[in-house]
Amino acid sequence: MFGRKYVFETKSTRLRRLLLSGLVFSCISIAVLGTFIIYIPIYAKMQKGRAAGAFFQKSPDAIAVFTGDKGRIAYALELLKKNPSSRLFISGVHAANSFQTLLEKQAPPATGEAVQNVGMQVDLDYKSRNTFENVRETVKFLNHNTEFRKVLIISSDYHIMRIKLIMSHYMVSDKPELYFDSVNTPYSSWGDVKKLLKEAVKITRTFFLLKVMRENVVIDED
Repeated sequence: MFGRKYVFETKSTRLRRLLLSGLVFSCISIAVLGTFIIYIPIYAKMQKGRAAGAFFQKSPDAIAVFTGDKGRIAYALELLKKNPSSRLFISGVHAANSFQTLLEKQAPPATGEAVQNVGMQVDLDYKSRNTFENVRETVKFLNHNTEFRKVLIISSDYHIMRIKLIMSHYMVSDKPELYFDSVNTPYSSWGDVKKLLKEAVKITRTFFLLKVMRENVVIDED
């Protein structure tokens, strides 16, 4: 189909062959892209199940949450309430916020009251402005706390695959063990779907830079 079919090919035959080949290639590309986009939240759900199994009867040594979309910090605080022995690392905090203001803005009253007494177990990262920087600062945090054996990383479901990809590039050892949990996105609005579509592009770009080009760069993106 993609090669020359006739020894003596007319212009109309050649045009039909090229159009058919282009159509088939486009259909295959769209199918592959669609499958990949659908798989992104499925992948996050698989990681969520793995984390649930790992922490069924034991708390993570540390919980790291990347700020950005709604629900992430609130979910991390809810987990901290259930696992008060865990240390919480919040990456990408706005300079105007403190842990107290985050509690007031993000946590329901009951959760806020429950975690107010664990302020000494919370670390805030004010430097990060994108995912690469979130990973960089989280890795620094883990390197300074070598006692951590199992760490839970939290973000939105569409974000998990890219975080794990970047983490696998910058973590120089298999310790600590990393697990990933996420806030589920309903994908009931065009805004949610658009986030997923953009993330598919970002994952592809990140894979190309880190795994193909082998670039150690910080990309200026969310």
